[in-house]
Amino acid sequence: MWDPTLAAQTDSSTSHQLGYMTVGGVQRAYVIVRPAAVDPAHPAPLVVALHGYTLNSAWMESNTGFDQEGSRAGFVVVYPQGIKNSWNAGACCGHNTGNDVGFIRDLIDRLVGYGGVDPRRVFVTGMSNGAAMAQRVACELADRVTAVASVSGSLLVDPCVPSRPISVLEIHGIDDSVIPFRGGFTSGLGEFPSTMSVMETWERVDGCADSPAVTRSGITTITTWGGCRGGAIVALDAITGGNHVWFGPKYARGEPDATQTTWDFFSRVPPLP
Repeated sequence: MWDPTLAAQTDSSTSHQLGYMTVGGVQRAYVIVRPAAVDPAHPAPLVVALHGYTLNSAWMESNTGFDQEGSRAGFVVVYPQGIKNSWNAGACCGHNTGNDVGFIRDLIDRLVGYGGVDPRRVFVTGMSNGAAMAQRVACELADRVTAVASVSGSLLVDPCVPSRPISVLEIHGIDDSVIPFRGGFTSGLGEFPSTMSVMETWERVDGCADSPAVTRSGITTITTWGGCRGGAIVALDAITGGNHVWFGPKYARGEPDATQTTWDFFSRVPPLP
């Protein structure tokens, strides 16, 4: 059931609730959006959507369209707020040293505990710094998270030793100048590994087959590693000419819709055992 202590705003299609919780002595905030079409008596998938550095949860909600996708596909969305508009994702970004892994873990547990959320279908996605946080979550919360989708992100923690194989999607622009596709140093942010080396790390972590399948769809090159342990999927969507954005037609003609691509990926992966 919904927590009755949360402030609620409801329209004909969705219910928005603002919630707070204390983690490590720090008050944390989040907004949860439940489509009216989702029956609380039947647990629905949960998508945790993490904003980028200098952005916030309101930006993530208004710019990704996950509310609309959740209404269409039947899942609940939660938009957590990072400390100082950032996430402690590893080597980048900002000065956030908070316990963000603990926050996301406790938030998932709270929402599952209230009911209406399927603990076997909990997904995390993010943009940029939030995407790197999603990848950190894949390393450290694989017991609670089914899969992650990272948009314009990277893996910035080492070692990464998840408790089980976990599905990972990266959507990345080849012309990204903030987190370079080919890797490199970005002033004010630090050094980033190449996107392909990140995917090869996930291939090793998940024990996938060595030779990926490569296909093209318009300006997107899709590389998929199969044969992973536990039925996990590792995939990279590399977008020719793509920059550091949450991808969609509003940014450039021919770009994939990152929100729909993310949900399509989540829909394909096996639920937690």
